[in-house]
Amino acid sequence: MRRRPFFVLFGKELREQVKSYRLLILGLVFVFFGLASPLLAKFTPEILKSVGTQQGVTIVLPEPTAADAVAQFVKNVSQIALLVLVFLTMGSVVAEKERGTAAFVLVKPASRESFLAAKLLTLWLCGTGAFALSALCAYGYTAILFQAPSVASFVLGCSLLLLHILTFVTTTFFFSTIARSQVVAGVLSFLVWILLASLGSLGIVSEFLPGRLLSASIEVALGAPLSWEPLAGCAAIIVLSFFGAVVAFRRWEP
Repeated sequence: MRRRPFFVLFGKELREQVKSYRLLILGLVFVFFGLASPLLAKFTPEILKSVGTQQGVTIVLPEPTAADAVAQFVKNVSQIALLVLVFLTMGSVVAEKERGTAAFVLVKPASRESFLAAKLLTLWLCGTGAFALSALCAYGYTAILFQAPSVASFVLGCSLLLLHILTFVTTTFFFSTIARSQVVAGVLSFLVWILLASLGSLGIVSEFLPGRLLSASIEVALGAPLSWEPLAGCAAIIVLSFFGAVVAFRRWEP
């Protein structure tokens, strides 16, 4: 992979993320859920109790803790925030093929591998930056509203959640490379998402699936030990998805 064309393409992708306001939108979405998750964990029981009192029903709920705030953060980011990131990813390659800009870029001295690597690295960088801001907000509000978790444990737990997010970004990127439209890429990505979630009851196999990282991220953020199986599974999915995208893109003819 030649260095200069790669960095030129990488700079181009970063500028496009900023100029199109995608980076701003992504950051706002993630920060919102980083701030809202501890607040929801803290005040949802009080709201339910208030509604129950108005209806003449007594609702008894346990006192919320930092574990509830972490669980709420993981749930919101792994569902709604990830959904936004998938929408931004599903057109990353196929949209350029539809517009003809991909063919124009490849006429220049840039390899197809550089083209794909620059796009995927930009998506990873933007997703990681938005997630880091979100995690910082979540930790700050959790520390204010509850007892603050260990910084080291929280960072490690968030790293697992980030790996889960980047795994699905990479699979969506693969489908964006092989699909003929953005809609098809999005649908295929969600079908894989659902398929992997449905395999969660397959005994030892489920320990290697990305979904295991969600429960592991909560446990680790609160001080539990780290298991290697989901890390290996996600690493394998990421590598296979990228090399699959490379093979498919090499065969693409403008």
